[in-house]
Amino acid sequence: MAEAHAFGAMFRPTNQDRALAEAIAGGTLHLHPHKPWKLPGEPTWREDPFKETNWTFQYQTLRWLDPLRRRAAAGDSHFIDTWLKYATSWIERNPPGRGVSRYSWADMVDGARALTFSFALPVIEEHRPDALPLILASLEEHGAWLEDPAHIKTGNHALQQHQGLLVLGAVLQRPDWVELARERCVEMVHIAYDDEGINEEGALQYHHMNYSWWNLMRRRFEITMGSSPQDFDRVNRAPIGMAHATRPDGRVEMIGDTEEFKMGGVDHPAVRYVHSSGREGVPPRERVKVYSRGYAFGRSTWGDARESFADASFYSLRFGSQKQIHGHNDGMALTLFANGESFLRDAGKFTYDVADPVRKYVVSRAGHNSVSLDGIEYERATEVVLDAHSIDESAEFYRLVDRGYPGVTITRRVLVSLHQRLAVVVDDIESARAVRARQWWHFAEGASHRREEGSVFVRSGSNRARLFRLDGSDSLSVYEGSTSPLQGWYSPNWREKVPVRTLAFEPGPGQSRMLTLLCFDGTAERAEAELVDVDSSWIAATVSLPDGRSTSLLLGEQWGTVTPGRASVEDFGSLIAERNASSQVGEQ
Repeated sequence: MAEAHAFGAMFRPTNQDRALAEAIAGGTLHLHPHKPWKLPGEPTWREDPFKETNWTFQYQTLRWLDPLRRRAAAGDSHFIDTWLKYATSWIERNPPGRGVSRYSWADMVDGARALTFSFALPVIEEHRPDALPLILASLEEHGAWLEDPAHIKTGNHALQQHQGLLVLGAVLQRPDWVELARERCVEMVHIAYDDEGINEEGALQYHHMNYSWWNLMRRRFEITMGSSPQDFDRVNRAPIGMAHATRPDGRVEMIGDTEEFKMGGVDHPAVRYVHSSGREGVPPRERVKVYSRGYAFGRSTWGDARESFADASFYSLRFGSQKQIHGHNDGMALTLFANGESFLRDAGKFTYDVADPVRKYVVSRAGHNSVSLDGIEYERATEVVLDAHSIDESAEFYRLVDRGYPGVTITRRVLVSLHQRLAVVVDDIESARAVRARQWWHFAEGASHRREEGSVFVRSGSNRARLFRLDGSDSLSVYEGSTSPLQGWYSPNWREKVPVRTLAFEPGPGQSRMLTLLCFDGTAERAEAELVDVDSSWIAATVSLPDGRSTSLLLGEQWGTVTPGRASVEDFGSLIAERNASSQVGEQ
């Protein structure tokens, strides 16, 4: 049974196994993405050479021993001696709950190490049977540890713990552990995935990884029990969300703890479509999708005769719980992809070390295209509410309410028209005391800006955009690669940070509103915009481009629209009257 379960990303044979095994046997350990390290002949198991949580986590799982096991199984039996040397040393120094490192029996570490020990049983039995009692006794200890509900955490860490218990139950012939793992997984899958197939963790890369992990669990149950729980079928809905979260460059939007990575590795028509840039598979039916777990995704097209998949524009908007496992304080944050470039970007992950200053920045409100308040701590337990939205052929409208700053209500309205290459962002701050609010805009790497009267022109590698300050304020703070304060960065990969031009707008004196109109048409450098005075409860504006094109925008508290041409006061009045009439009919 151990051989049947010996699969998974960290346990499958590779063409690098011999080199990896020889390196470990020679005293060199390389735990990606960290540098190689000289492995002691007699570890203390307190080692932390890089002062890095992720390295210590990997070290304590002992998964790095598996190339030794794989080579021993393939005929190089002497490598099992090195495996046993380190495994025995770890067991002797780390009794359950009393390990020498705080990660010795940490959640997920425990489950991963259970797999490491379990998969080595056949090789040890064949070549070093005298060592079996020690390893079997440790597996029994791991099983008892994982059986105890006090040790089980949440999210994917809990899933790895359930996986460890399932495999232990299978290889040690403990049907009670198998059944307990099944019961826990059935309960957990209804928390991990909602009815729309969206994962709980608040990060798009983890949405992708959890899909793989749950399917791995499905396969393990099929091996152990002959079938997997039917409840797992709700995971099957996840790939549609993956496709919606994929930008036109084939990469997943960097929401939450997400690095730059290309969508793929999932056998589903929608994922094949985005992975192949529209050449294979089938796209989702909807151009715009709003998920109740806190994501809105929109694109100009999935690919048609006028515009290919890769040439499309795309945006994302965040709301929902601000206390998700791998989520950030990114409520109300907007991203934008246009002309083959991530123009308004998210901050990325950088690291998991919560004490790291850059980590604190990338998860913060100020690290996202949202609103932050100076000197007030944001409450992560907040639910940013999407209390209105509308979708039509011309534009999408969203209204979000955020009460994460104590005593303050921030209402953001967003109107996006990708076809007209326009977006309006309206932030209203309601507070009984004076607060300093900032509206953040994080641009593509290499972008520059030019401040002009009433607007800011931004130029990047692929885009030209103008941000019109329709609230009348002229405040502007500029950052790029700043270390004091830490601002103007994004992190594409582990421990990498790249400076990016970042602008912060503030309301004018005595004002509580920030109103920005973004025009990202290629002719935006010579674009003009103006507000139209129609009704105090509505915002109306027109945008004129140098080639004679013009567009009119109208948004209220619950709805917004975009129309081609230059609307008059009377035209706007008619649109408002029509909207009010339809709203009254809908309320009857």
